[in-house]
Amino acid sequence: MASRAILIFCCLIWCHLVSGYKQGDPVPIYYNKVFSLKNPLSYSYPSLSFICPIQQYTRKKSLLVFDQDIRGDRLVQSDYKLNFLEDQECKLLCKKNWLIEDAINVEELISDDYLVEWELDGMPGATVSYTNEAPEHNYRVGFPLGFKKGELTFINNHVTFQILYTTDSTQLGNHNIVGFEVYPDSIAEGECIKKNIDYENQQVTGRSTTVPFTYSVQWKEIKEPVNPWDAFLLPPNQERHNFALLNAVIVVFLVFGIIAIILLKTVHKDNSSQDDKDFKVYDDADDFIGWKLINRDVFRRPVYGGLLTPIMGSGIQLLFVFFGLIVSLYMGWYHPAQPGSLTRWFTLFYLLSSLPAGYWSARIYKLFRGKSWILNSILTAFVVPCALNFILFVVSMITWSQKSSLAISFSGWVSIISIWMFVLLPLTCIGAYIGERRERLEHPSRTTQIPRMIPAKCWYQQNIIRILLGGIIPFAIIFLNWHEFLNSVNKGEYVLSIQNTMVVSVLLCIATSEITIVLIFLQLCTEDYHWWWQSFMIGASPALYMFAYGTYFFAKRTSMNGLVAGSIYLLNILLGCSVLGLCTGTLGFLSAYYIIRKIYSSVKVD
Repeated sequence: MASRAILIFCCLIWCHLVSGYKQGDPVPIYYNKVFSLKNPLSYSYPSLSFICPIQQYTRKKSLLVFDQDIRGDRLVQSDYKLNFLEDQECKLLCKKNWLIEDAINVEELISDDYLVEWELDGMPGATVSYTNEAPEHNYRVGFPLGFKKGELTFINNHVTFQILYTTDSTQLGNHNIVGFEVYPDSIAEGECIKKNIDYENQQVTGRSTTVPFTYSVQWKEIKEPVNPWDAFLLPPNQERHNFALLNAVIVVFLVFGIIAIILLKTVHKDNSSQDDKDFKVYDDADDFIGWKLINRDVFRRPVYGGLLTPIMGSGIQLLFVFFGLIVSLYMGWYHPAQPGSLTRWFTLFYLLSSLPAGYWSARIYKLFRGKSWILNSILTAFVVPCALNFILFVVSMITWSQKSSLAISFSGWVSIISIWMFVLLPLTCIGAYIGERRERLEHPSRTTQIPRMIPAKCWYQQNIIRILLGGIIPFAIIFLNWHEFLNSVNKGEYVLSIQNTMVVSVLLCIATSEITIVLIFLQLCTEDYHWWWQSFMIGASPALYMFAYGTYFFAKRTSMNGLVAGSIYLLNILLGCSVLGLCTGTLGFLSAYYIIRKIYSSVKVD
């Protein structure tokens, strides 16, 4: 029985891998949504009252469901009749009788520059875009619902589908679709077959009328094999990125030099003999001796350590996800322009990394001499996911009140909760059980029962100052990429260089670790041993600057306005910055802990 199930599963995978089309095969087109760059609210295209009614409502759902809901996708099979390699000219889809309310609704959507997105064979319908930066053939997802000429409004009621395909050399007569181009037009009734250049457009009037919806189909063969998703990416300004990367590398090496001096001043010098004259040059820097005085307090259990360990576990989990996504992007296992691919790979890595999340959370919890590892593992699986899902829930409630397709459906929430309870939680508990079985990490020095008094500090030695300073350099490294991402979202484009993304990600991680180490060492020099939470906050501080710039960008650079649009935009920015802040904060914590152990395990303190 088991062998039969495995055989059926393999057959299904094989059929999926060798899927293609032969001449005359039906090719379904799926309605999706309408969206605007001026308004974050998208709406399900089949729910619009002014389109042709669908004969049979069949929604195409993904396995996860919520990966479509997050993007506002609602795929429903349309009534367009397409057969592979069969051209069609001016076919009538339907004649729709519009009420006054329909005309008003259309005019409002066109005034807000709403675009229509459909799908064919997993490819989103796109229009060809030519820019000064990228004069070659590039795509922009969606096509305009209509246009305005002065005070008049016109709807694009005719579409020409140009479908690009390649011939499969391994299978005779088999073809693969590699592009879905949509060319919209506004054509009044009786003008579909254009006899001259000047023809009448379909105007949207404020009264009841009948609107014909027509379509044409063209097939175009692509001789050379191509990646169909590369046409959706616009290359960034490489010269500007090169200068930014050069500056980032210089800063990273400078901060690395500071850390090297710290290690020479502490570890190497103290282990060397007093007669070693090579290190006498550092004797005038003995003002920084406060870190020696807190030898018995530096590893004291932090306040709210029971909350820090679940956060660290989730942060380690997100670090695994972050590096997994970067490696997968470099290997070409997924493409950022492919709808839903990033969400699916994120979910996969997030679930797989539940094991190391539970493992390291349990080990840190045991380091703090916690008593209930089961409670800690449950908190690891709930604290951060609850916070992130709460943000998603608020966004979903706002969009649901506006009848937007961005609201996560009931089946989407069922999928999220099911994966959370039946996969994420058990894997986290298994990892925590393994971590609990390991021996406890021992600190290099013992902690006294009575905590040492922390002396008064100057204003520039306050914790908030360190947090604000700690985020400047990492944010400067990622600023250009963050600005281009926000600008791409605002313009509906994908501006991305995979190589630049990888290099910047590595530099961001290195810079965050280095800055956290330096600032935490300076904190220890002031005899302040409360570094556990502080190292996490310093590491997470670049996310504060990213959120602040995202807010500034929304206010100054976007055309969005209104409370609803601002709430959705800022909550999405908050969600993304929170995830990145957890990654960098955990990285800062681990880096500081490693260096502090290195210093206090190697230095002899009187």
